Amino acid sequence: MVRPALICAFLFCLSRVGVTQTGAAYREAAAAFAHRDFAVAADQFAKAEEESPAATNALLQRAKALVHLDRYPEAEESLRRYIKDHSAAAEPQFLLGYVLFRRNQPRESLAAYTAAAAIQRPIADDFKIVGMDYVLLNDYPDAIRWLERSAKEDPRDAEVHYALGRAYYTQNSFDRAIASFEQALKLNPKLSKAENNLGLAFAAVSRYEDAEAAYRRAIQLDTDGGKPSEQPYLNLAELLLARDHAPESLRLLDTASKIDPKNVRIDELRGRALLSQNRLDEAAAAFRTAIAANPGNGSLHYQLARTLKRLGKDDEAAREFELSRTLLGANSSPAR
Repeated sequence: MVRPALICAFLFCLSRVGVTQTGAAYREAAAAFAHRDFAVAADQFAKAEEESPAATNALLQRAKALVHLDRYPEAEESLRRYIKDHSAAAEPQFLLGYVLFRRNQPRESLAAYTAAAAIQRPIADDFKIVGMDYVLLNDYPDAIRWLERSAKEDPRDAEVHYALGRAYYTQNSFDRAIASFEQALKLNPKLSKAENNLGLAFAAVSRYEDAEAAYRRAIQLDTDGGKPSEQPYLNLAELLLARDHAPESLRLLDTASKIDPKNVRIDELRGRALLSQNRLDEAAAAFRTAIAANPGNGSLHYQLARTLKRLGKDDEAAREFELSRTLLGANSSPAR
């Protein structure tokens, strides 16, 4: 997502510089940008800056092209060079805030937005990214504050309602999360991640049939969109496993494994499903695979210990139980 003001019609951006004052490289860059050939635009804006240092907004325009290419380190460098000579301009500061967010530098991003806001009032998209910065900082009260402000200023933005839902869910405000995910889906019925997270929120308040339906809709949306995600398969598999539907859970896990074979939840859930079917050797193998990927997970060692106990491997089970207690803490280890 890029600030709408930052991807304005390119002729508007040119009008502030004046086409007659620019050289051939700038004009070629402008034409390439207008035709969405962002790689060429970035190169030509760099040449334009070399031809006339600090005389045009070529560095700012180059940064915009680089953002479209997801080349954020280069975009940051270009913006910082531009800001050095144009410290009173808000637009490059806002864009720098966005770039730093995409670079997973939330504190630096917030500093850039603060500098920009001192020059010009932010818009809804800015409030959204500020909120997402606070999410990265695990400061959910402030995240909710800014995301709510963004949603108030632009209530048609499905992504901000989705982000709000995630923040509410993390704070265990499940009813608010449900309302936010449902609003996101009203605005964008094809937003599969909102369906998947709606399922999580329904499950958290024990609305299991609604959760199952939401997961299945998410799977269908992903399938229709040609971009499957393993997450709704895993979430549905776990839900069905808790409702004693191990065979379908295993089929869902097989599909999830084809989408993302490295997902660490797959073998854990597979082990639990196989254990529920008394397929003990297979369950033990699944838990061992899960532990190999996450050796510090005490719950996995506990699940393996239970399985080994049922297999009659008491000595090995005892070692796993002890390891589980060590990892989980003596007061928090599961009862046998």
